[in-house]
Amino acid sequence: MTQAANQQFNDIVGKITGIGLDIHKNALVNHAKLNLPDVRTSIKHLDPLKGKKSESAIVISAGPSVHRRQSLKRILDAKYQGSLIAVDGAYIACLKIGLVPDYVLTLDPHLTRIVRWFGDPDFEKHTAGDDYFARQDLDIEFRKNTIEQNKMHIKLVNEMGHLTRAIVASTAPRNVIARIKEARLDMYWWNPLVDNPSSQESITRQMYNINKMPCMNTGGTVGTAAWVFANSILKIPQIAIVGMDLGYYADTPKEKTQTFYELHHHLAEGDSIDSCFVDFEFPLTGEKFYIDPTYYWYRQNFLELFNQSKSQTYNCTEGGTLFAD
Repeated sequence: MTQAANQQFNDIVGKITGIGLDIHKNALVNHAKLNLPDVRTSIKHLDPLKGKKSESAIVISAGPSVHRRQSLKRILDAKYQGSLIAVDGAYIACLKIGLVPDYVLTLDPHLTRIVRWFGDPDFEKHTAGDDYFARQDLDIEFRKNTIEQNKMHIKLVNEMGHLTRAIVASTAPRNVIARIKEARLDMYWWNPLVDNPSSQESITRQMYNINKMPCMNTGGTVGTAAWVFANSILKIPQIAIVGMDLGYYADTPKEKTQTFYELHHHLAEGDSIDSCFVDFEFPLTGEKFYIDPTYYWYRQNFLELFNQSKSQTYNCTEGGTLFAD
């Protein structure tokens, strides 16, 4: 990467916090208000863990390595007995293979996309004109027959939901809450720490003032939030993470990355989209990956939180960009 391209990449990374807040700030507060009638029990009210559930946990994120490394099947085959914490994007994949997470964590306030992870009764309406999942969906069977697969997902979550506790951000959209309630998952609420709560204009402070739920750092992504939950709320001493790629395999076309369209909006005329990506080599295997500014920012956040954590963390993703000294 040239020096100019590197500067452009860093400039975009530096703007991500502000871009994210500008996009979501109204939804964050509005959803907290709309969800208030359902907010009863917080993450502080979870029962203390006992036995093997208290000794270790696996946080299951939804990166491509989960599929390429068959992580879920290997966890199932190992008959793992510790705590299983899935992000919303990995929840149905777990259920389909026979893994029942102890917890599923949801964060994103998007009005039409996130409900898909619990089975979406309005799937056809929500996906009309939106190629977000079509561009990058890792579930090949889902891509082949989306409508029938979605119906199966609704049925599966309705049957199995009562076995998992939902760790729900107050920012979740109402259709996600409706699905969680329909599937009878017990809900435990929290507020995402999105800015400095000591500031008078703080969005975090506004959400807290609405519901008085505890606030938790997310690092900007549901995967990091699930790891923080295991670390700071459940206080599990040994935590493994899988599917936490925070990047893309080298053979992934750029146009199939999550923020491809958004990055184009931040490029000046004549700039190449290639300047928005940085290459990584996974040190244990030499395998090639690349990262965009958003995932680079998530990576920085995770490593900062990791340096403050008390639990011992093992990255069992077997790929991606999440490594350091």
